[in-house]
Amino acid sequence: MDRKRWFVLFLAVMFLTACASAVPTFPDRDIHPPKGVPITKDKTVVKDKAIVDRSMSDTDLFHDAVSYLGNPEVTVDYLRARSAFELLVKTYPKSKWRNLSETFIRIIDDIKAYQAKSISDQLLLDKAQADKGRLFQENEQLKKDSEQLKKDIQLLKNLEIQLEKRERTLR
Repeated sequence: MDRKRWFVLFLAVMFLTACASAVPTFPDRDIHPPKGVPITKDKTVVKDKAIVDRSMSDTDLFHDAVSYLGNPEVTVDYLRARSAFELLVKTYPKSKWRNLSETFIRIIDDIKAYQAKSISDQLLLDKAQADKGRLFQENEQLKKDSEQLKKDIQLLKNLEIQLEKRERTLR
């Protein structure tokens, strides 16, 4: 019975692995040039970036710009992506990627605006939390002072009563 279970389990695992597909990779997209150093498709360094930009087709330029928006190997670089999309719009005004590039430019601008707003909101939130903490401490101190004043008033009342008793006994 135990062998049958292992055999069925083995068949299930084999079936699942046979149906699994590999993740597609893009070998020409996994290495990006360092910032400020343009390179061509054959991985040679070029001193004039305009030469590299003109030699790329609109599709290559679009894919290059999209690759700057991030993948597992590369972090997002909105500035480079935006400049590549702007270059595509200026260089190829009748490209099929023009509308999509303009949309990406607007989205990147919105993302940058939201990031700036998020930073300012976070600063305001931090300031509000610091003020809340300070006000909470101040409130606690005022409560302690109030309790102390109540005790002092009670002591003064007791002293006043004792003084009246002494005056009565002295008369």
